[in-house]
Amino acid sequence: MEAVNSEKEPILLRRAASVATIVLNDPPYNRLSMALIDALEKAIDQVEQDEGVRVIVLQGAGDANFSVGADIREFGAAAAHGGVRGFIEQRLRVIRSIETSSKPVVCAIRGACLGGGLEIALACHFRIGARGAKIGLPEVELGVVPAWGGTQRLTRTVGRARALEIMLLAKKLDADQAFEEGLLTRICEPEDLDTQVAQLASELAAKAPLAVAGILDAVVRGGPKSLEDGLLHEFAALERVMTSEDLQEGVMAFFQKRPPEFKGK
Repeated sequence: MEAVNSEKEPILLRRAASVATIVLNDPPYNRLSMALIDALEKAIDQVEQDEGVRVIVLQGAGDANFSVGADIREFGAAAAHGGVRGFIEQRLRVIRSIETSSKPVVCAIRGACLGGGLEIALACHFRIGARGAKIGLPEVELGVVPAWGGTQRLTRTVGRARALEIMLLAKKLDADQAFEEGLLTRICEPEDLDTQVAQLASELAAKAPLAVAGILDAVVRGGPKSLEDGLLHEFAALERVMTSEDLQEGVMAFFQKRPPEFKGK
């Protein structure tokens, strides 16, 4: 996978060992323009298809913000370009591709994570926030509805009453509040964010890729279904790993009292 080097590109894609980092590249605000969403869709597909990638990190360029959300300057052009439905459907598709990735996606949040920025972050499997972050869905202040899945994912994360309070009052939670609500997996000081993200990504990358993908599928795709249907996802994941080399390696490493070296086969 080749890294994108041009700082003018809306998305930067970097690779270090088995960790791919996708950067929203419109500092300092990292607005989610149509060009950025188009590039994000391609980047997600590229890393998903790359067998050498085991973990995906998603972050905003610069030290100021993850993303302030959609580029409201494009609202009129977006509606004219493909219609409101087409505009929304693409964003729902991109965000769902993050959520259903077979590889863990870690979101690094500093500064503003608002509107569409939070809607993307909510689809990630892990969210690490730096103190000083501001997190919310304040679309009501613009007279519009969070429509990139935010009403649904926020409600599923914090519960209906709290989600309504956050959205209808356009509340912006700080990192500590967001952690208490379950919106963040971890919180840290701003200067520690990169280290915390790298450490988590490294730990995840060392796990058995087939088992990781199976757990993600069972939880993300199977979790919202009935218990019976969810168990089908769980069993299908088990079937995929039972004859794998990773299972053999894991068992052998256990008995030999050494760290396993998984190959994703």
